[in-house]
Amino acid sequence: MTEEDPLTGLLPLMDFLSSSPLTAAVSELEHALDGCTVERISGELDARGISRGLLRSAFYARREFGRINDVIHAVAIAISLPHLLEPGETLRRPSLAAGNDPSRPFDVETDRRVAEFKLSRWDGHDSLRKRQLFKDLVHLATADIGGRTPELYVLGSLPLKFLATTSSTTRWALNRVSDNMRQQFTAHFGTLDIPVPEFVARHARHVRVIDLEELLPQHFKTTR
Repeated sequence: MTEEDPLTGLLPLMDFLSSSPLTAAVSELEHALDGCTVERISGELDARGISRGLLRSAFYARREFGRINDVIHAVAIAISLPHLLEPGETLRRPSLAAGNDPSRPFDVETDRRVAEFKLSRWDGHDSLRKRQLFKDLVHLATADIGGRTPELYVLGSLPLKFLATTSSTTRWALNRVSDNMRQQFTAHFGTLDIPVPEFVARHARHVRVIDLEELLPQHFKTTR
């Protein structure tokens, strides 16, 4: 496989993944290898398409698509903008890549709003996503944005449900951030022991939290 021929590089992996669900394929391989002698192993691998070519293809895919989340982040924001902005609203240079340039502290900034986008789909194992969501909420709630509207865009109802119903406190939600950010939080709000829903309803009530699946189902609604 070569850099100039990405399709060829991906074909073994695509063929393998299209033959059966990955979990089933791996489970079948595990059972096939159970009790094998060394004389039989190669035959079992060959029968299931497990080869050096497949491994090279998987390495190739990981290298080429290692930043796929960056692609999703940039493209999702970009195609949303025509639907989110109002007539005459002026967009400043957005921050579409991973991480924020200090000179561009928000994903999107206009003369009327600032916005952050959290584009992970929650699956019920979301502790890190919850903390990242809350960190962005605090960032928006405390930012000096000169009367503009702060907005936080999410995918699906689970992030909204977390903010409204969790029993977690802000201490838990901020326990992975820097000491400096926690100190700033306590200086601003007095304590880290505020229930997250109370913080949302009281201190972040001016932040609009918006489900993109509901707002723009043509782009983001999934049947998953």
